[in-house]
Amino acid sequence: MADYTQLMNLEKKKKEQPAPHPTPQPTSYPSTEQSINPSTNRSIDQSTHQGAGAPMNKVMEKPRGFYITERLNQRIDETVRYYQEKHHLRKVDRSIVVTALLDNEANWTEETLDLLLDKVISELTRRLTNR
Repeated sequence: MADYTQLMNLEKKKKEQPAPHPTPQPTSYPSTEQSINPSTNRSIDQSTHQGAGAPMNKVMEKPRGFYITERLNQRIDETVRYYQEKHHLRKVDRSIVVTALLDNEANWTEETLDLLLDKVISELTRRLTNR
């Protein structure tokens, strides 16, 4: 399973290397990988290859909800309190903290997503067996 040190090392390595420009794929001939697993590639492609003019920093107008663990919920609350008390950021809220954590390009590379695979499978298994 990936640990925080591995993720941080990947992020450092990513920052040290200049970002390569993606090679355009011919639109009429999808790659073999895209044909085999289109749903996975669609989400990766959409997040890593935003089209010109796509709203990169526009906040969603309608709130999006998802399930999190009680432990993660507590950590987000503690982080909000930390920024409010230690750094006097009175306007910081959960949404800002979650956005700041998730809106990091290093989190969305295929290499980083592969490091999360064990944790994703573990979470899926836990949810399926606890319901």
